Amino acid sequence: MKRMIPILLALVMTAAMTACKNQGGPSSESSTPFASENAPVSESENSEPTGQGNSNILIAYFSLGCNAEYPDDIDASTSASLVLAGEEMVGTTEYVAHLIQDNIGGDLYSIETVEPYPTDFDTVVDQNHEEMDAGTLPELVKGNLDIAQYDTVFIGYPVWATNAPQAVFSFLSQYNLSGKTVIPFCTHDGYGAGGSYGDIADAIDGETTVLDGLAIEAPDVPESADTVVGWLNDIGVEAQPGNSAEAEETAITITVGDAVLEGVLYDTALADEIREYFPLTISMAGFGGREYYGGVDFYPENLEGGQTTFANGDITYCEAHHNMAIFYAQTEDPILSVEVIPIGKVTSDLSVFEGLPRNVDVTFALAQ
Repeated sequence: MKRMIPILLALVMTAAMTACKNQGGPSSESSTPFASENAPVSESENSEPTGQGNSNILIAYFSLGCNAEYPDDIDASTSASLVLAGEEMVGTTEYVAHLIQDNIGGDLYSIETVEPYPTDFDTVVDQNHEEMDAGTLPELVKGNLDIAQYDTVFIGYPVWATNAPQAVFSFLSQYNLSGKTVIPFCTHDGYGAGGSYGDIADAIDGETTVLDGLAIEAPDVPESADTVVGWLNDIGVEAQPGNSAEAEETAITITVGDAVLEGVLYDTALADEIREYFPLTISMAGFGGREYYGGVDFYPENLEGGQTTFANGDITYCEAHHNMAIFYAQTEDPILSVEVIPIGKVTSDLSVFEGLPRNVDVTFALAQ
């Protein structure tokens, strides 16, 4: 196996709310974190990757937020593995996975166990210790995942007692990552990645390149967008063709009331389809101090590239709500409850949106 020695990234971030309060505490225990036999897979449920569909990048992650039955009124300040994203609770590792996808595209895949973990974090750590000592690999929900289509696989997880959860090793035992580029990332409670990077590399059979991982302390997760970007640049992973970060562009104008703004339309199948309706006027309404949105009367067919994050200036289409939107604020809190597909971007000053009435007509047109 070919491995690159992980470089410790210096993380200088502002502390926000506590999300994984007890993760990654020191431990004197040492045990093999995976068993020789394959982990069982449940056939009772299915899970699918979400994202571009034709991507060669997979962002697989295990998050306690997706694997424990938290009550609806759980408070992020008292939960071990959750962070408040807008009005929703999101697992810290899931949050970072979305930030990665927002920068480079790729498909997201949630690693989920058949049996949920407890919501009490100390109990979770005790259970993981027992699984490690016994060499137990938790049974995973069966997923519709074709690992062969991916060349690069990110593996995300919280650090539990200086290592990755056993469910991560269940995933590694089921899917052949030989010949791929594997990139770990994790959230922790102040003790870093522990021995997880090396154990993940050792759990993969065959020739595999493991790039430098990223470890983010849980309270810093909400403010980690710049850290994620810097890490991706350092390891040389770039946005894929078709992702908004490097799509070719066509100049457009966006008329909002009396203001005419400049923008670009990406060279994607969905953007090309919507461009056929230009000039397009949409009655839009302000929402949440971050966006203006409005319904459209056409039904696009090209719906690849959905994501649940946004950047200020993004022009998006949302299939779930059948509308288009312009995001103008709150990029520091970019997690959405439904997927949107970026089709373009406003390049002019966005401050005009802050003084608009709640309802306004917005016209999209090709630049002359």
